[in-house]
Amino acid sequence: MKTPLLLLTAALFMMQAAVAQQANTGKKKTKQAFVAMFYNVENLYDTSNDPKTNDDEFTPAGKVPWTEERLNTKINHLGQVISDINKPGMPDIIGFAEVENQQVLEMLTTSTALSKTKYSIVHYDSPDERGIDVALLYNPATFKVITSETLSVTLPDNDRTRDILYVKGQLTSGEILHVFINHWPSRREGSEISEAKRMAAASVLRARTDVIQKADKQANILMMGDFNDEPSNNSIAKGIGALEPTKSISNNALYSLLYPQFKKGEGSLFYKDWDLFDQIIVSGNMLSRKKGLRTSITNAAIFSADYLLFKNKNGEARPNRTMGDKYFGGYSDHLPVYVKFSL
Repeated sequence: MKTPLLLLTAALFMMQAAVAQQANTGKKKTKQAFVAMFYNVENLYDTSNDPKTNDDEFTPAGKVPWTEERLNTKINHLGQVISDINKPGMPDIIGFAEVENQQVLEMLTTSTALSKTKYSIVHYDSPDERGIDVALLYNPATFKVITSETLSVTLPDNDRTRDILYVKGQLTSGEILHVFINHWPSRREGSEISEAKRMAAASVLRARTDVIQKADKQANILMMGDFNDEPSNNSIAKGIGALEPTKSISNNALYSLLYPQFKKGEGSLFYKDWDLFDQIIVSGNMLSRKKGLRTSITNAAIFSADYLLFKNKNGEARPNRTMGDKYFGGYSDHLPVYVKFSL
């Protein structure tokens, strides 16, 4: 039996939903939007040395001195990007890769324009040797977290990598959304040699997805992250079975919403060429249904504002990153991606 406190909490949440729905209703009914974004923020470290991780480079005494001033600049930059994604509103949920700890996330949510939204944080320390994690910010007025946990990934060589973050939440419409935030093993050793590591991550993600869909064939599933592979690579196409969206959509299949951009040669990061490693993948039921939580390929995009890019000596646009071998003062070596849902 539910306790009076739980009943009161549920009642308050549904009242919020009703108020939000009324606010969006005039003479004609307007579609409510639910916006999700993902951003690999390129090494969002604090300035302290953590003896348990390899974060020495990101300290005031590091190779490229990481000072409070530079950290504050980066925090302000990230706040600008997030604020610009869904003007005049803010994203409802934001997935991150490459954050060191909850402290830097709290800086982001309290010292930038994000403070008005009063985001809550879902973050767990992962076993990555560099101490970088994935995380989720969410607006508690539009997304109520029911449960969250990490999914551990065991790699073939027993190397350490980031956990996959799983968050189950309820929208103001009452619908349940299953969210997975990913940052799969890199290609540092070469794409072919390291492929087995990403296939291991794909196996973990697919296994949990199967459990969810077995319990609920109409489950709403959203995967976001830096997969370090493109939509056509084995880990995506075969490992989790994410397909290119076509006219024929299967409710229980998974679809990579940024596939059209990938086919055009667009990307979210640049290494020798543009790569689309940052992806948004959804279950087919959200593409095929006419009512309820739904979206389309036209509602997903790579956010590439001019200030996120710089032009090299050949006049070619590249991500305006924070640092490489030296400090550049930019935003990130990745561009953010986002998707809008109708309710």
